[in-house]
Amino acid sequence: MKIKNQALAADLGLVFVTIIWGSAFVVVKNATSAVPTSYIIAIRFGIAVLLMTVFFFKRLKKIDADCIKSGAILGVLSFVAYYLQTTGIQYTTAGNNAFLTAVYVVVVPFLYWLLRNEKPDLYNITAALICIAGIGLLSLHAGFTMNVGDILSLLCGIAFASQIVGTSILTEKNDPILLSYTQFAVTGVIGLAVALSTETFPAGLGTDSVLSLLYIGVFSTLIALVLQTVCQKYTPPARASLIMSLESLFGSVFGIIFLHEALTPKILAGSLLILLSILISETKPSFFRLNQKRTELQEDSAE
Repeated sequence: MKIKNQALAADLGLVFVTIIWGSAFVVVKNATSAVPTSYIIAIRFGIAVLLMTVFFFKRLKKIDADCIKSGAILGVLSFVAYYLQTTGIQYTTAGNNAFLTAVYVVVVPFLYWLLRNEKPDLYNITAALICIAGIGLLSLHAGFTMNVGDILSLLCGIAFASQIVGTSILTEKNDPILLSYTQFAVTGVIGLAVALSTETFPAGLGTDSVLSLLYIGVFSTLIALVLQTVCQKYTPPARASLIMSLESLFGSVFGIIFLHEALTPKILAGSLLILLSILISETKPSFFRLNQKRTELQEDSAE
């Protein structure tokens, strides 16, 4: 019972994470109009590290070499993912960015297979093909070309798949809080290094930009990512990726509501295909087994 309660709490925690991330697509879209990409990453993770230092100071003394190594791996993956996502959203809509990022749901089973030798089934392969069709409808424009923002968002989804699988594996032997702290620190340092060497910080920031950065740092980074790391300790990576794919739905909804982005039939069809691929990849086998059992019971009753 305790294990089931932990799993349920973890799943609900991940749903809450997706709501925060979904809203963050809109906030990041606004922030990128005033602050360069790497500075956004450095600031959001810097805020998270500062607050974690205050709240978990005594616990941080338990960080060991293995935790630092694991956090460094996740930190690099996080920087790559967020850099691609934050840059990509400057050239595409928040809805497209959200849905294309969600392809990690299909990538995770294959990546986990490579690392843990758990082979994906026919449903995973079918889901991948349907997902590609959905991406095409969502992203391909006249002349069968993809917007640079769409391509970056797609690559971001692959990077997030690596981060999700890495988090599931590395939380097996590490404290989620300490792992989050080292991950945030590494991501923030890389972001600052890239920002100082390639970007120029704006001379002044408006109130909206400051509030956006604070929201991203406190809610989208500190609360959401710490909660994700903790919850993934009790949720299998496949189910975790399915639940976290809801961020694409919330991201699209928030984009339509607050940024007045258009919801065309083509975008709707592509989005539905991606969601269908997610459902097939993660839940179709269980539905199939239930239907198979019903058929067997009906046959037994007929006899």
